[in-house]
Amino acid sequence: MMAPSDAMEIAGLRQRIAALERGGALTRPGSGPSPSREGLCAPAGEACLPLGVPEVDACLGGGLTLGALHEASVRAPRGEGALMAFALAVAARAGRQMRRPVLVVQQDLAMLEAGTLYGPGLAERGLPEGSLILVRVRKAQDALLVMEEALKCAGLSAILGEVASPLPEALTATRRLALAAQAGGTLGLLLRPVRSAEPCAARTRWTLAPAPSQPDAYGGLGPPCLSAALVRNRMGPPGAWTLEVNGAGFRLAGADGEARHDHPASVLPREPVPRPALSGALAGAPAHGSAGTASVA
Repeated sequence: MMAPSDAMEIAGLRQRIAALERGGALTRPGSGPSPSREGLCAPAGEACLPLGVPEVDACLGGGLTLGALHEASVRAPRGEGALMAFALAVAARAGRQMRRPVLVVQQDLAMLEAGTLYGPGLAERGLPEGSLILVRVRKAQDALLVMEEALKCAGLSAILGEVASPLPEALTATRRLALAAQAGGTLGLLLRPVRSAEPCAARTRWTLAPAPSQPDAYGGLGPPCLSAALVRNRMGPPGAWTLEVNGAGFRLAGADGEARHDHPASVLPREPVPRPALSGALAGAPAHGSAGTASVA
């Protein structure tokens, strides 16, 4: 994998090419603002959403670009949980950074396949009551229409669209979403519960699958983990990581290196446990029966 500095330089060149294609002004690599807590990408000064994992953010040129469309799909059947965990963590980070609500558009077919959202679980993932707006529709066309109009709204931090049916004229539809996101400066994330080979105008494309959770500090079940593959990236190289989803953030699985509190070397005693002494010795006890029976006989 290339060095982060090379990835940043390539990302800057791609931004210049994209500006030429749009007929806009050029921005030299490094001339934009440096990375800050507000989430500004260094290569072209575009606003972005850092995921909080340096290895991932380096490939993305600082984070997921705001004002752009991104796509995430499952890598294998029964991976909807990993898909939604990734999407909700991204949405929670966007809401916390931009201090605006998140809009989720869910096709009813996707809800039947993977279930619906659960309020207390959303709160644990950094999306408390009042921070998320849920819209349910029947058709894929309706979901795309709601997403397009919502992406133009500057009062939202992120738009998640879960569409299970095939997209009608996928390239044209996603291109419209990308243009709407660019106009509104909002992050759009298209969720596909079924992996599709349809063309897409997304800035990044991810495939996700569940991964074994790491044990916590006490040997129990730790936070959920997922296998995230960045298969298409216009900001830099692709990559693959095993991420731990902890609240509204990500980190590399097993990166903390914390020692388990139930490790044998730290808990189990090295010497035998002392036993209390018997009240008296038992001598001449028969092989069968009790000592009292033998004395009577």
